[in-house]
Amino acid sequence: MENITGYPVTHKDYLKTRLFLVTELKRLLRKCSVIIEAPRRFGKTSVIKEFLRQENAKKEEKREFNVLFLELEGEETVSDFCLKLFKELLNLYRLRKKIDALSRLLGNTWNAIAARLGKIKLPGFEVELREITGDYTLPEWKEKITPMITHLNSFDRKTIIVFDEFPDMLMNFKKKQTKLDYKNTTDSFTAWLRSLRQIQVEGCKYQFVFCGSIHLRKTLEEIGISKRINDLEPFVIPPIKSEDARLLIECLAKKYKLEIEEAGIAFMVEKITEGSLYYGQILVKALRETSEKNFSVDKVKAIYEAMLRRGNHDLNHYHSRLEEYLSHGENECSKVILKHLCSGPANEKEIYDLLLYGKSPYEQFQSVVNRLIYEGYISRDIHDNGNLRFVAPILKDWWKFKAGVTNVRL
Repeated sequence: MENITGYPVTHKDYLKTRLFLVTELKRLLRKCSVIIEAPRRFGKTSVIKEFLRQENAKKEEKREFNVLFLELEGEETVSDFCLKLFKELLNLYRLRKKIDALSRLLGNTWNAIAARLGKIKLPGFEVELREITGDYTLPEWKEKITPMITHLNSFDRKTIIVFDEFPDMLMNFKKKQTKLDYKNTTDSFTAWLRSLRQIQVEGCKYQFVFCGSIHLRKTLEEIGISKRINDLEPFVIPPIKSEDARLLIECLAKKYKLEIEEAGIAFMVEKITEGSLYYGQILVKALRETSEKNFSVDKVKAIYEAMLRRGNHDLNHYHSRLEEYLSHGENECSKVILKHLCSGPANEKEIYDLLLYGKSPYEQFQSVVNRLIYEGYISRDIHDNGNLRFVAPILKDWWKFKAGVTNVRL
């Protein structure tokens, strides 16, 4: 197992105690479209990539799914999205030897594409495709893409179309349009995608997966169109348990020949349990950066504190994202909440009444709390009357330094 921080992991780098997530995802995709819900850095893309790897590792005749994976974070317009989806569908039809179907489905457009299809994997193909489709409006894209998707029912296996970083793409739309134009564009766009799911009949052979590091439900709720995704089945990625945390630390220590005192391992496990595997990865990374091989518990603690004090690069995005995605008022509200939680779990209403009443509207406070939960900062503890707390001790300890909280033992 390699220590890969900040990127999806698969195969030997995918923790075996978490493989049940891939099995569960497959089970859901046999019957419905899915929205993957989990905080940032909880491994949403890793689950998808491992699912894809497992399918590709099978012999052709044993494969259950065709999988199209669309990374959308960099797409800035509906046309960009449609072009990428169109290209992936063209390639799938080519690989599945459905060229005759393409000629019927695309009509005159096929004449312009046919001679170029053999170059689909070359860099110049997308440029040529963009020249052909450059002035397409959404209705024109729908006219081309909708029959290509519904015709997937004729394929010999189910097709899964994955939209990774889908809500991030919607935020890109927002940056380039007025508020009204953004709402209208997003409404018509997501209505079309919903219609593709609604026309599925029994025995349908295509499903969709939506995921991203921004909360899709909240993104659509903000502009009043959350109904566009209420048909999607939620797939929740849970936080790691102590046994997951221990296995991760022990596997990575073995890989890099690190001798960590048992009390040191226990300290690391305690700091990341109920969080994500990402936290364990950055702890091991901090140990390796010392170039040492033997670690007592005191040395582990010293490295841990030094990592937090210097503003660890792998954690800094938890600060920068607040600046990027929250308004000034929301950002200030979030800082009050997080600073208060550095002292321990607290009741949501009591935080508001004690610290924010008269300073922030309660609706804004609730919105910020929900955003902090989805972004992976805090959670509602079902074992503690729903009190708010940091998702894992490591994040609480890091925020103490950011907020200037003192006299709290790490």
